Formats: sequence, C-alpha cells, structure tokens
Amino acid sequence: MASFHRRFEWFYGLEENYVYPTISIAEGTDRKEISRILGGNGITSEEMTVSQAGQKMTRYDDAIGLGEDSGLVFTVEALSSVLAVPGVLRDISRNGRCVSTSFSIEGVSSFHYAVRGELVAYEFDVEDVVLPLRNSDPRWNATWSESPADFDGDEISYGVQLLALTERIMGLAPQESWFSNQLETIFIPASSRSENKAYWDIP
Repeated sequence: MASFHRRFEWFYGLEENYVYPTISIAEGTDRKEISRILGGNGITSEEMTVSQAGQKMTRYDDAIGLGEDSGLVFTVEALSSVLAVPGVLRDISRNGRCVSTSFSIEGVSSFHYAVRGELVAYEFDVEDVVLPLRNSDPRWNATWSESPADFDGDEISYGVQLLALTERIMGLAPQESWFSNQLETIFIPASSRSENKAYWDIP
C-alpha cells in the first residue's frame, strides 16, 4: 500500500483551487434518499466537478455533489458544511452510519460521526485526537484515532489525519477522483438548516 503521505497528497492541492470541503461517507442509504433529506426533491441535478460547483455557488445556496464508491454513498461540498450539521447527520444515518469531516478557510478542521440516528462523535476544531461524546461508547473504537506510523503531527492542521480516520471507520478513504470527476450535484437553499434550531442540538 502506498504511504500515508502519497495516498493523500492530492488533498494539499485543494486549497490552491479555493476548495475547503466537507466530505462525507454514508452506509445504509442511497443518493436518492440523501437528496430527499437535504431537500433536493424536485430540484434538477447537474453533472459537475466540485470546483465547478464552487464557482457556480452564490451566498444563497449550497452545492452538494453525490457519488458512490465501493458500495457506499459519498458527498462532497466545495465550500459549505451541510453534512456537518448534527440533525443532517442523524437523518442520513437512520439506517446505518455516516461520517463527515469539514475543512474551513480559517484552517479549522472538524469531525462528525453518527450511527443509526445518534451522534457518536462531534469534534469541532480538531487539534489532537477525536473522542466520542460519551465515554466507553461501544460504537467507537479507541484505536481509530491513533496516528499512522509515518504521520507527521504537524500535518494535523491540514486535516489530513481525518481522512485516514474516515477510512478506518468506514473502510473507504476519500479519493482524489471525487474532486476531479463530475458528480451528480444539487443546489439547495443555504438557510434550509440554519433556521431549524433542533438540527443543531448535540445531545
């Protein structure tokens, strides 16, 4: 297997293209159901890359690309963080699991994990390791947050370690092709989640 650094080196080029993504992987659902949860019913999807979606976005909408890889569904947002909203994670994970991780223009990385409609981990501004919301939660494996042997701790500011954490949990690592290939992309109103306070509860 390629080294940790080589497998994820594509991530360092996203910022050059003004992409500060939220990446998610979900099981137990499909693209149609995720689109419905996000409010995409009745909205025409378009085929475009993540960069193209980011260029087309306005302050009034969020662009979400949907795809499938190895039997799982993934979403990629160029600039927004809809899949980091607790209520969205809970809804998408009703019949399985969902992981999302966000990288902001301010250099803040965050990680989120839900299982069957419940939040298991929700860490904003990750600086070291991700911990579950409840101690000894059986749905969280403490070894998941251990750094790879060839990982340089200074790189955690870039959030690359969160890509490896996503792979450990879901068995699938985010791929460069998710950004370079065209995805089924929907545009939803940017205010559709912020106006619902219940979506932001972290029990």
